[in-house]
Amino acid sequence: MKLLPVVLAVLLACPAAFARKSDAEIRDSVQRAEIRALKLEIDALARERMRKADSLEKLEAAHWGKRYAESQFSERHQATVRELDGRYGKLSTDLGRLGEELVSARELSADAGEKADGETSAYEAFAGLVKSSVDRSMEEVPGDHPVGMDARLLRLRKAQEEGEKKKPDVRRMAEAYFAERLERHEKTILQTFGSETTQFGNRPDVRVTRLRLGTIFLGETDAEGEVQALLRTGSLQGKVFEWNSSLPAPMAQAIRKAVREAAENDRVVVPVDLLQNKAVKRTISDAEETGLKQELEAWFRKGGLVMYPLLLVALLALFLFAERSIVITRRGRSDAKFDAELERLVAAKEYEKAADLCLKRDTGLSLVLFSVLRKARDDRETAEKSLQEGLLREQPKLERHMALLAAMGGIAPLLGLLGTVTGIIDLFTVITEVGTNDARILAGGISEALVTTEAGLIIAIPTMVLHGILNERLEKATSEICVRSTELLNRIFPKAK
Repeated sequence: MKLLPVVLAVLLACPAAFARKSDAEIRDSVQRAEIRALKLEIDALARERMRKADSLEKLEAAHWGKRYAESQFSERHQATVRELDGRYGKLSTDLGRLGEELVSARELSADAGEKADGETSAYEAFAGLVKSSVDRSMEEVPGDHPVGMDARLLRLRKAQEEGEKKKPDVRRMAEAYFAERLERHEKTILQTFGSETTQFGNRPDVRVTRLRLGTIFLGETDAEGEVQALLRTGSLQGKVFEWNSSLPAPMAQAIRKAVREAAENDRVVVPVDLLQNKAVKRTISDAEETGLKQELEAWFRKGGLVMYPLLLVALLALFLFAERSIVITRRGRSDAKFDAELERLVAAKEYEKAADLCLKRDTGLSLVLFSVLRKARDDRETAEKSLQEGLLREQPKLERHMALLAAMGGIAPLLGLLGTVTGIIDLFTVITEVGTNDARILAGGISEALVTTEAGLIIAIPTMVLHGILNERLEKATSEICVRSTELLNRIFPKAK
């Protein structure tokens, strides 16, 4: 193909030669030139083919080399994948097992946490219970039996100090508390007799002979023969046990005898109330007989401050009753002499003299009759109006203070109830602060609180009775005035004009 242009150029360059030759030769020459050109081209193509064949062989060799390398890489990759799959499966199994173990560990941890919280709460609750018991005992000990009180207070103080720490040792606190309780229990069952140094009355450091029967009885005598005993007061406030040297004579003599005989005998008789619900001083007493006045004073003092307004209500009610009784009796009364004189003057139609007679009497009845007589010379309608005015003017005078007397009857029980409520509030306040395990003491406190209610009812009931009596007398006096004044009106004006 590359020689064809060359041949064409030669032919164009020699047009004369071509003209002289025949057409057949020209065609042969052209064909030969084409054949040579084709051979050259074929040779060129053969060389190109050989070159490309060599290139192809090299490419195929390189391709198969790459295929071999890829095959080797694929084998290595598959081996690696198989290895990784095995490791992944093992790791997945281990991960699942570890997940199950983690869940189980979390559940166990949660259970352990709940148990720990429960134990902590129980521990804190127990510590709080012990601390509150220690505090309560610390408050009760000063009013308790004085024997061994110092040692008990020291134990409780140690327990309190332990409880006030940031991290208290509950075991030590409980040990100190129960040791104090045990010591208190031992004091209730042990009996002692011997010489002791004590404070006798106002004399300090007196050597005495003491006889103690647990916490029920404690009596002492000194060299001078004086006697004192530790008695349970039964009071809700202050100390429950108190030393008492001002004992009744029989009780002092019995204690002196018991202390003297305790040195020689195993059994002695002591004046003691085993239940200790009241003061022993009250159970054995040669107290003088109290009169009605003393009993009333004691009863009045039990009621407290509310008894004073109740007394004022009672006195005011009594005063109002007396005042109203006098007024109703005086203003509603009439006598035979006045009635006869008035009858004579009315019959004689001396109305002016009859009116003067009524003014001289100055009673409710006479003033109402005067209101009729002063209009006797007028018509009946005028006299009736005058009568109504007289009645309206007189009725308030008769009914004055009656509502106040009734109010006194209603106020008295309310004041009594107020005193009872106040007393019960004070009672339970004391019980909250001091505490008591004696039902009789509690009942005694309530009975004292009810004294004001009793006093209020005692005042209210008679007051209401007296108010009823005055109401009846008032109605009787009012009716008498109305009847007498109406009779007088009808006598003066027998027929309406």
